[in-house]
Amino acid sequence: MSLFSKKRAVWYPLDNAAKIYPPTANSRRAHVFCFSAMMDSEIQPDVLQSAVTNVLKHYPTFKTKLKKGVFWYYLEENNKPIKVFEEPPYFLKQINYKENNDFLFQVMHIRNKISIKIFHALTDGTGGFRFFSEILIEYLALLGHVIDLEEKIKPIDEPSNMDSADDSFLTYENVTHEKAENPPKPYSIKGTPFDYDGCGLITAEFDLDEIKRLAKENEVSITSYLAAVYSYSAYETYLSNKPYGNRLITVLIPCNLRKKYGGDTMRNFTMFARFLNDWGKNQCSVEELAKIAQKQITEGTTKEKLDKIIHDNVKTEKNFFIKITPLFLKNLIMRLVYLKVGETLQTLDLSNIGLLNLPEGLQKYVKKITFAIAPTFSCAHQTGAVGYNGKLYVTFSRNYTETTLEKNFIRHFTNKGLKVKVSSNYWESRP
Repeated sequence: MSLFSKKRAVWYPLDNAAKIYPPTANSRRAHVFCFSAMMDSEIQPDVLQSAVTNVLKHYPTFKTKLKKGVFWYYLEENNKPIKVFEEPPYFLKQINYKENNDFLFQVMHIRNKISIKIFHALTDGTGGFRFFSEILIEYLALLGHVIDLEEKIKPIDEPSNMDSADDSFLTYENVTHEKAENPPKPYSIKGTPFDYDGCGLITAEFDLDEIKRLAKENEVSITSYLAAVYSYSAYETYLSNKPYGNRLITVLIPCNLRKKYGGDTMRNFTMFARFLNDWGKNQCSVEELAKIAQKQITEGTTKEKLDKIIHDNVKTEKNFFIKITPLFLKNLIMRLVYLKVGETLQTLDLSNIGLLNLPEGLQKYVKKITFAIAPTFSCAHQTGAVGYNGKLYVTFSRNYTETTLEKNFIRHFTNKGLKVKVSSNYWESRP
């Protein structure tokens, strides 16, 4: 071997779902989501820095930067040091990669809060929370809190699980000759845009058992019930006094495919169900709507339906002519396609991560966990929900000033006797 030979950097192709994010991301469509944890004490930045550095050794696909190839974007090993930042007032904006040493995620802190912002090309919500939870556990361990050794992250000398780098769309593709259906174009929310950079955030905190009770009374899942209230609230806010025009409201609901297919990937492995109701044809109550949502979500996430979508996406990626198309042309095509069949096919986005668990005994140090999604100019209102430590946290994010939709959503539950604790960044009141 030549004395001047250079070790080739480790690299990973983007997973099937991730390929759309780099060419369509911009300042108005950041494609980022964020987990935040409220801790029991003031954050120690140096300790947090060490925790992130330690955890990163076990997640090779997170220790990467985005690179342009001739035909595709790809992830390449990033050997720069990871940094943590003080959280700015507007923390859901596009990641500044130069400032962030090229990493596709950013860890932030302010007072007693730790947040992680992640570019969707890197992973989905399930993979993102797994990574974030490891950071929280390591941070608490470095502070001296006793952690069960079986629940703490792997020892430093233990090799990484390379299954975590798997593109599960390729692994679990099932060839089918049926094509996925093309959904109709729904109503698009329009509001008064902020005259400064940022987005409004409002978090509603519910008692989880009370939400479970409401869902059980209607014989639906929590996600279906939330989707029904969300759709109804949007109808009340924007369409109840508009008898004409497009009155179709579509709620996009991500589905964690690991539950359907298996696998241990830390990459994207999410598909979407669509819950649609045309309010021009079907006026109904929240309770009736919840049953419609349950039926549509269940039918939309059958293995047969998912197989069709996965196969169509993988088949497109493997197409010979697409493979040999230079990246600059692919970027142009993907941007045009995304404008037609991307976020314009949803009115609202509801991502329910589900119940989040940390090792027993750590809940007293991690008081609250929330999940937020950056809104975009074509899907101006998005909502993230998580269950943690007996509470359900529903975080609304929007890029316009009006808050009527959130008020209608919350009022539905208070009218049923539920106590709701509301917090906001008051972006709509900013001078």
